[in-house]
Amino acid sequence: MLLQLPSGAEFYLDGLVLETILLNLRAADLANVCLTCRALSQPAQAAARGAAQLLLTRLQTTRMREMERGSAIAQLLSWESVVGDNLVWLQAVEEAATIIVKDGQQYVQSAADLTGSGHGATMHLKPPVFRPNVLNGCAAFEFDGTCVLKTRPFAQPLPQPITLIVVAKARGDTTIIDALGPSSSRFELCHGYPTGWHPSPEICITASGHDAPPQRSLRGSTRGTGEWHIYTAVFDTKRSEIYVDGFCEATGNKSVGSNLLDGLSIGCDHNGIFFLIGCVAELRLFRRNLSTAHRVQIEASLARRYGLAYSMARELPSPTRQASRFTCVLRNMRAAAASADAL
Repeated sequence: MLLQLPSGAEFYLDGLVLETILLNLRAADLANVCLTCRALSQPAQAAARGAAQLLLTRLQTTRMREMERGSAIAQLLSWESVVGDNLVWLQAVEEAATIIVKDGQQYVQSAADLTGSGHGATMHLKPPVFRPNVLNGCAAFEFDGTCVLKTRPFAQPLPQPITLIVVAKARGDTTIIDALGPSSSRFELCHGYPTGWHPSPEICITASGHDAPPQRSLRGSTRGTGEWHIYTAVFDTKRSEIYVDGFCEATGNKSVGSNLLDGLSIGCDHNGIFFLIGCVAELRLFRRNLSTAHRVQIEASLARRYGLAYSMARELPSPTRQASRFTCVLRNMRAAAASADAL
């Protein structure tokens, strides 16, 4: 390829060498290449498409073309930001867990952080059971009401916004995720704090208070009945949201509190009172409020991996009509129009 720089200098660059150079550049550098030399704009965009695909593969996320906006370099820049803000990624896979066998059971001593950030989780009090092949051929960590996994304390407590995406099932009045320990401020994803007694409370998030019941919270409609779900909890003070299997179950101008997050307890609340009865297959924590495009592509890929039904409809369907929904086992769309009820 013959290149001419703004200075007027000309030189030839081998195509393979050029491709190798461009594939090792980040989005900001590729943008500068386009500005510096117009002849390299097309190769730079092609390199950005390849680099973005590598990032998505690393995230185990399938690209959805209909969700993309902007140039290939802009797409790469946005996914670089998502990867950079993915602080914790735990997955129930044997190669990322330390497992001991006792009395014929496999117990999880620790789970590695797939982001490489070093925020893996270790057992506390009692280890959960490693259950292979429980969800579409994938494994899960089973919590029996006495088991806990805890990360190390974060270097600095994380301010909101924070997005938690968890593939889990829970039964009863139970905590799925909370802050690290008794000295922590509450930062909870749970089926709990019912307005009236119920054996299986609705999904709820709160970042309010410490020991006393929270003064601020956001509540969805899905109850803890032991079914598998993809829970997405967006902690963003008055802009917080709850998504379950893609449906937005709670949003609005209602604060969940402004607590910081100092680490994660998985399977128990920070005070060690409400334990999870259920399973966790995967957990991802992002120190940001994900865009709709990024959230949907990550959630849909999790649904595909675990064989769960998923909807891209923002709101819950009305009682009489079902919203557009697809089942990832069959990989087909069952379209149906729906008017959404405001929550």
